[in-house]
This record gives sequence, structure tokens and C-alpha cells, in this order.
Amino acid sequence: MSQDAAADFHSQDHAEDAEALLRDADARRGEGRWTEAAELYAKIISLWPESWALMVQEGHCLKESGRVAEALARYRAAENFAPDDSDLQVQIGHAHKLLGDRQKAALAYARAFSLGPENGDAQREASATSEWLVRASPAPDTREDIPAEAPAARPESQLPVLSPAFAGGPERAGPSSTALQMVLDVTDLLDYFNGARTPTGIQRVQMGIVSRAMAEPALAELDLCFAAYDASDLAWHEVDSAGFTYLTQLAATGSDTEEPAWVLTRDSLRQRVAAAPGFAFRQDAVLVNLGNSWGFPDYFRALRAVQRSHNVRYIPFVHDCVPLVVPEHCLLTMVQDYARWFAALGLHAHGILCNSENTMRDVRQQLNVLLPEVELPGHVIRLDADPRSVAVPSGDATLDALKTLRSGEPFALFVATIESRKDHLLVFQAWLQLLRRHGAQRIPRLVCVGKAGWHSEAALSLLQHAPELQRHVVLLSRISDQELDALYDRCQFTVYNSHYEGWGLPITEALAHGKIVLTARHSALVEAGGEAALYFTPQSQPDLQQKLEQLIFDADARRQQEAVVREKGRPRSWSAVKDQTLGAVLELARLPARGLAERKAIRFGKHYQTRRFLRTKPDMAVALAEAVRDGLSWHPAEDWGVWCRSGTAILRIPLPLSSDGNGLRLYLQLRSPPVATTLPVRCGTQGGRGAHYELPMDATTDRTFMLDLPPLGDATVLEVELENGNGVDLGVLGLPDPRRIGVGVRGFMICRLDDHAARLDFLEQQGFYQGPAV
Repeated sequence: MSQDAAADFHSQDHAEDAEALLRDADARRGEGRWTEAAELYAKIISLWPESWALMVQEGHCLKESGRVAEALARYRAAENFAPDDSDLQVQIGHAHKLLGDRQKAALAYARAFSLGPENGDAQREASATSEWLVRASPAPDTREDIPAEAPAARPESQLPVLSPAFAGGPERAGPSSTALQMVLDVTDLLDYFNGARTPTGIQRVQMGIVSRAMAEPALAELDLCFAAYDASDLAWHEVDSAGFTYLTQLAATGSDTEEPAWVLTRDSLRQRVAAAPGFAFRQDAVLVNLGNSWGFPDYFRALRAVQRSHNVRYIPFVHDCVPLVVPEHCLLTMVQDYARWFAALGLHAHGILCNSENTMRDVRQQLNVLLPEVELPGHVIRLDADPRSVAVPSGDATLDALKTLRSGEPFALFVATIESRKDHLLVFQAWLQLLRRHGAQRIPRLVCVGKAGWHSEAALSLLQHAPELQRHVVLLSRISDQELDALYDRCQFTVYNSHYEGWGLPITEALAHGKIVLTARHSALVEAGGEAALYFTPQSQPDLQQKLEQLIFDADARRQQEAVVREKGRPRSWSAVKDQTLGAVLELARLPARGLAERKAIRFGKHYQTRRFLRTKPDMAVALAEAVRDGLSWHPAEDWGVWCRSGTAILRIPLPLSSDGNGLRLYLQLRSPPVATTLPVRCGTQGGRGAHYELPMDATTDRTFMLDLPPLGDATVLEVELENGNGVDLGVLGLPDPRRIGVGVRGFMICRLDDHAARLDFLEQQGFYQGPAV
């Protein structure tokens, strides 16, 4: 029998054994023989180690037999495989309650309810135990800063207001009447903290800049504010700087997402932001987004509303173009969201900030394809900042995960999410060859800090199936900034690999600690490493191994490189990065604003669809079709098109600048709600009278209307107003959809009356299918 055949035979044998054991375990559980059933489930799990559902069953049996602490341990083991399962969190809550730990029980129930609002057990338990969410022993000087009860149980006026003195911020003088209102958008960071606590690259950048902006006096010509976007009301709300600072300090000093102080501070701040009125933008204000906004629904539509009302200038910080350059290393949904966001970026941004020359080149190249006639002004803000300039003093951090290392044992450090783009596989393969060539005694451990992410299977599979490598690699996740700081201080050198980067913050962090960095020579990594880093040929395992051997075995070479790091790897402070960022924004704010109509107009004769597209490349036609929906009287786009809300929904369609606005026809594709209606429509110039139409709509039908437009002269924008009145309440009609809707818009096309080819082409698209040639 071959080796593979023998493996298949034993695998089949184990499967049959496990199934027999499972039948026996289920039977004994049914008979109430809890201890025997738990032992059988444990045996089955040894054969099926990833069966988290069986871990839960084992936990149930242990709990019923009175061994609650052991049951909790099995629930926690199952949680590693199913962190988002609401029912499992309920069981964890039950176990904590039986053990008398009320806080942890209430936190587990609250998490269960947040994961599954429809889970009746989670809802009942969360409500019944909300009063148990009391804070642990207060830290010095913070006794009034954390509520002593669940924030959800109290009105907004009773939510905690964190002290500016505690937050470390200066007393700010009121802004002068001529000061520029600069609003830092922290939406992405607050959203990240909803499900995580330990920040990754982009979150670290935001924390570094925003924390310094909050803690230090603002420039005299600036009125610095902080806000977060809320998709539920398409508005920004002010963020309390003291509360935000305290939250980021907690993020830096711990990793436990269930710690009472963390949960209550985060939820209190979130509720205060949601309860605040819509942010009061001043005329010509600047909205600066230091993080990501492509995942937030209708962000640009809300932005267009404040741009029209207050001429708000929008300046995003673009950290990379990874989803466009190497989409194979990203989640498909991320690529689609990013492509849609990037196309809209060129239509809405007043200027751009980038973290490297490499990223700026990528942005310019991509935008030039979309908007060759428009060049957005921009500045490069290098992220060569010392992380210790904003870190909370750590002292001697204790790492339980490193207790397996002998005292003083050397190790190398690799800080990155375990995903295909970071290419841990190449590093693991090199480490395995080093172990086999030189022996485990001569090769330092490899400590990897980062959670498992997208396409991590190949690297983790190698680790799992190579025992000598598995014994020599330590995987750590949910590491606090304090612990990470200690790891950098204690490591012998660091490795950082990636297929592509916008910057490479772990390189800067390592250099700040005086540590050697070995990284790939490509993209922005050469900017982050500069002359202080060591480089290997990208994707070259032999070159990586050779450089690693030099670092491991040549002490003189290592000391020489450490001297280079001390001389040429000195980073600047986050205060300096903040100052450069604010200065760049001030410079961009002085430039004249350009509206949508000045950047890109529709093309006569082109069909624009208003539905939600799932494309992996930026498409200007898609961006324009989305951008013409103006105001707040629109629901989010769907696969077929977009529903209006009640009231007046407006399409503002930019026309070619050199066109004569006479003799034009609008083809307007609409969908009626479930009741028949007559839709009043006005078409004309902005603020002008225009022409009025009454469009008859049968219930639940799609119709295309041909509207001959009034003379528009040299107008650059066609304004189409759809008067929906009170709309239709779908819930009243007995439909499961609770929304109130007006008509739906599926698309539009504008052409000249004498453009018969465009008219015929559009009409053929409506009724015929053109198949591919065979």
C-alpha cells in the first residue's frame, strides 16, 4: 500500500470511529450521563479538532455535571472557530453567571445580542443583566469618567462627559471669526473599535495624527473639530475630543475587547456621538478624512449635500491603491467597494494626501485614466513617525504567549496580518530551510504578531504540517501597543514582507526601536526603509535566506547594520507629522474649489444606469450616475436601480461645457411603487422655471419616458425634480419592507433630437438582446 493510500485508509478508519463515537455520545447525553458523554465528545474532537459545535456539546455536558469552569474553557475554545456566533455567546454568558462573574456574563450577553438582534435568548438575557455592567476598580483620576451602569439604560443627558484635563489636552482658546474650520473625520476609527481594540496600520496613523491634534494647541488660523459620519441620517456628528482621547489610550494599553472599562467607554462615546445634533459645518469648511470611507453607505451623497450648502472642501488621505494594483490579495467585496469609492474620489475631492511618493504615483496613474483633464492637487505626508511619541509608557510588559521562550532566547519579529499580501508563506519556507540546514539550536524563533486574514490558508497549512517549523514559530494576536513595544525592544531583528505596500508602518516602528529591518525591495517599502533597512529581492526565497543567515550568524555585520539604523533610521515625532498634515490641508484649502460640473460631464447619447454595480475597476460612468443623485431624498442604490424617498428627489446632471443646450431629449427610466401614481416632474436649469410634466405610473411597472427638454442655453447643469409627495408606506401595504418610497429611477440618457443613431441604439437596448457571435 502506498503512503498516500495508507493515509486515505486511516482517514476513512478515523471517520468511521468518530461517527460511531458520536452516536454513542449523543445517546449518553440524552440519558443524562453527562460525564460519560463529555469524555466521548472529547475523543471525537481529537479526531475532528476543528469541530467547534462538538466543543459546545462537550461544554454543555461538563456544565450539567457541575464542572462549569471546564465548560467555559470548552466554550472559549469553540469561540476561536466561531467568534460571531450569537448562541455561543449566550452559553458563555450562562457559564460566567453560574461562576458568579456578573460583569463577564453581562458582557457576553450584550455581545450575543449585538451579533444576533433577532436572538430572543440573547435579547432577554442582555436586558435582564444590563445593570451588572459595572466598572472594575477605577484607575487613578478617572473615577468620574466611566459610568457605573450600562450606558444604554440611561438617557443621553446622563452619559459620561470625559474631562479634558484627564485627556491631556490643553485649554483651547475659542477660534477667531476668520479661522478656517477644519473637521477631522474619525468615522473609520470609531467603526473599527466596534469590533476590535488593537489597531492596525491605518488605525495607527489616525491615532497618531488625531491624538496629537487633540492634545496640542491648534494653529491660530484653524478651528479644529472632530466628527463622525452616521449613515442612518446621512450626517456628521461632533466627537468629544476628551472621550475620544481616552478611548485611544485604552486601545493602546490593552487588548481585551470585553474589559468593562473598554466596553463602557467605547459604547458611551458612540452613544454620545449618535445623540449629538448634525454637525454645524461653516461656510468653506474643510473635511479631512484620515482613514477609509469606502465601506460607509452613501458617504459621498451626504458629502454632496454639505458641499452644495456650505461649499465644504473634502480632502482624503489615500493610504494605498492595493485593491486596484494587486486585487488578487484582497477580499472581492473590498475591491468592489474601493473601486466605486476611488472613481467617486476624483469627482468630490478638493485635494489629496498620500503617505508616500509611490502611493501618489499610483493615485495619479489611476485618476488619469478616469479624469485625464483633471489633476487633483496633493501632498505626500511620509509616515516616518516614532510610535513611542504617542504611546502610553509601558514599563515591563508581561507576555504570557512568550513564556515558552527561554530567558534571553533570541527571536525575530514579523508584525503583519497573516494574509496572502503579506506573504508569510515565503518567510515560513525560508525559516523551515534554515532549520533543516542549521538545526533548531542555531536559528532564532520567529514571533509573528497579527491575526489571520484573507487567504492565509497556504501559510498556516505549511505551519501546521511542518512540526519543526510549528515548534519554532510563535503566533500572537490581540497584542496591545504596550506589549508590541516590549516585543520590539526584546527582538534581535525584524522581518517585513509584502507583495505591495502603500507605506509599511512596522518598518518605521522597528527603526524607531533601533532594530534592523529586512524587507522586500519594492513599492513604498524602500521609502519606509530608506538607507536604514536591509533589502532582499522580492519573492526570492534564496536571497531572503542568504540575508537571514547573514543576520543570524554574522554578529559583526549585525552590529554594523544596527549602527546604520541608529544613524539613518531616526524617525520624527507624530507631532511633526500632524503639523505637516495640517499645514498641507491649509495650503490645499487656499485653492479655488471646483464643482462636479467643472470636472466631468455626461456624454450625450450614453446610457447611464443608477443601479449598484459590483465592478472591480473604477468606472467613471458608474460614478457619474451615482453623483447626479443630489440631496437626501434617496434610498441606497440596489441591483436594479434606486428608490426615491418621500418629498422632492433631485437629479443634477452635468452637461458638456461646449454644448448648445437646445433641442435635447431626456430618456428617463422609472419604476413605479406598488400603487398607481402620477409623478410631477420639472426639468430645467438650476433655480430656473423649466418645463413641467405629469408622468402616469401604473402600479409596479417599469416605464421609460421621453421628455423633450426646454431650451437650456449655455447651462452646465440640467436639474430634474421628481415630486414624490408623501410616498408609499410599504409596511402599511403589508409588505416586509418597512420603508417609505417614492418612484424608482433605473437610468437616463440625454441626446440631441437629431441624433437618430443614439436614439435608436437606446431603444434597441430596451427591447432586444444582442448575443455574442458564435
